[in-house]
Amino acid sequence: MLELMRIVGLGLMATVLLIVVREERKDIGVVLRLAIGAAILLLLIPDIARVMSAFVHISELAHIPAQYLALLLKVVGISYITVFVAQLAQDSGEAGTGMRVELAGKIVILVLAIPLIAAITETVLRLIPS
Repeated sequence: MLELMRIVGLGLMATVLLIVVREERKDIGVVLRLAIGAAILLLLIPDIARVMSAFVHISELAHIPAQYLALLLKVVGISYITVFVAQLAQDSGEAGTGMRVELAGKIVILVLAIPLIAAITETVLRLIPS
């Protein structure tokens, strides 16, 4: 809870600072947004590590192959990174760039999912009597 309060406080201070900076120096705003985003991500590293540890533990209990856990973690990471970058682009007035970043993330996720889709299809085909 304390960590959340730090992040909320940082976000609130950043918002006020960005409002002031936006009126005076728009060029610094983008760099400041990126720095604030990086700081928030750094504050979240312990929580991210706990989530990853929990996923590993659950996958071991359920005997889920490591390749599927790796795929899940990659997809979640790609999703968060693309949303972060897309929102940064939109905040900078580049909504089109943000949309293209999101599209690229979705395509990469789809490409990563191809082996999983193939494995599911093979399993279903084996279960269906010929």
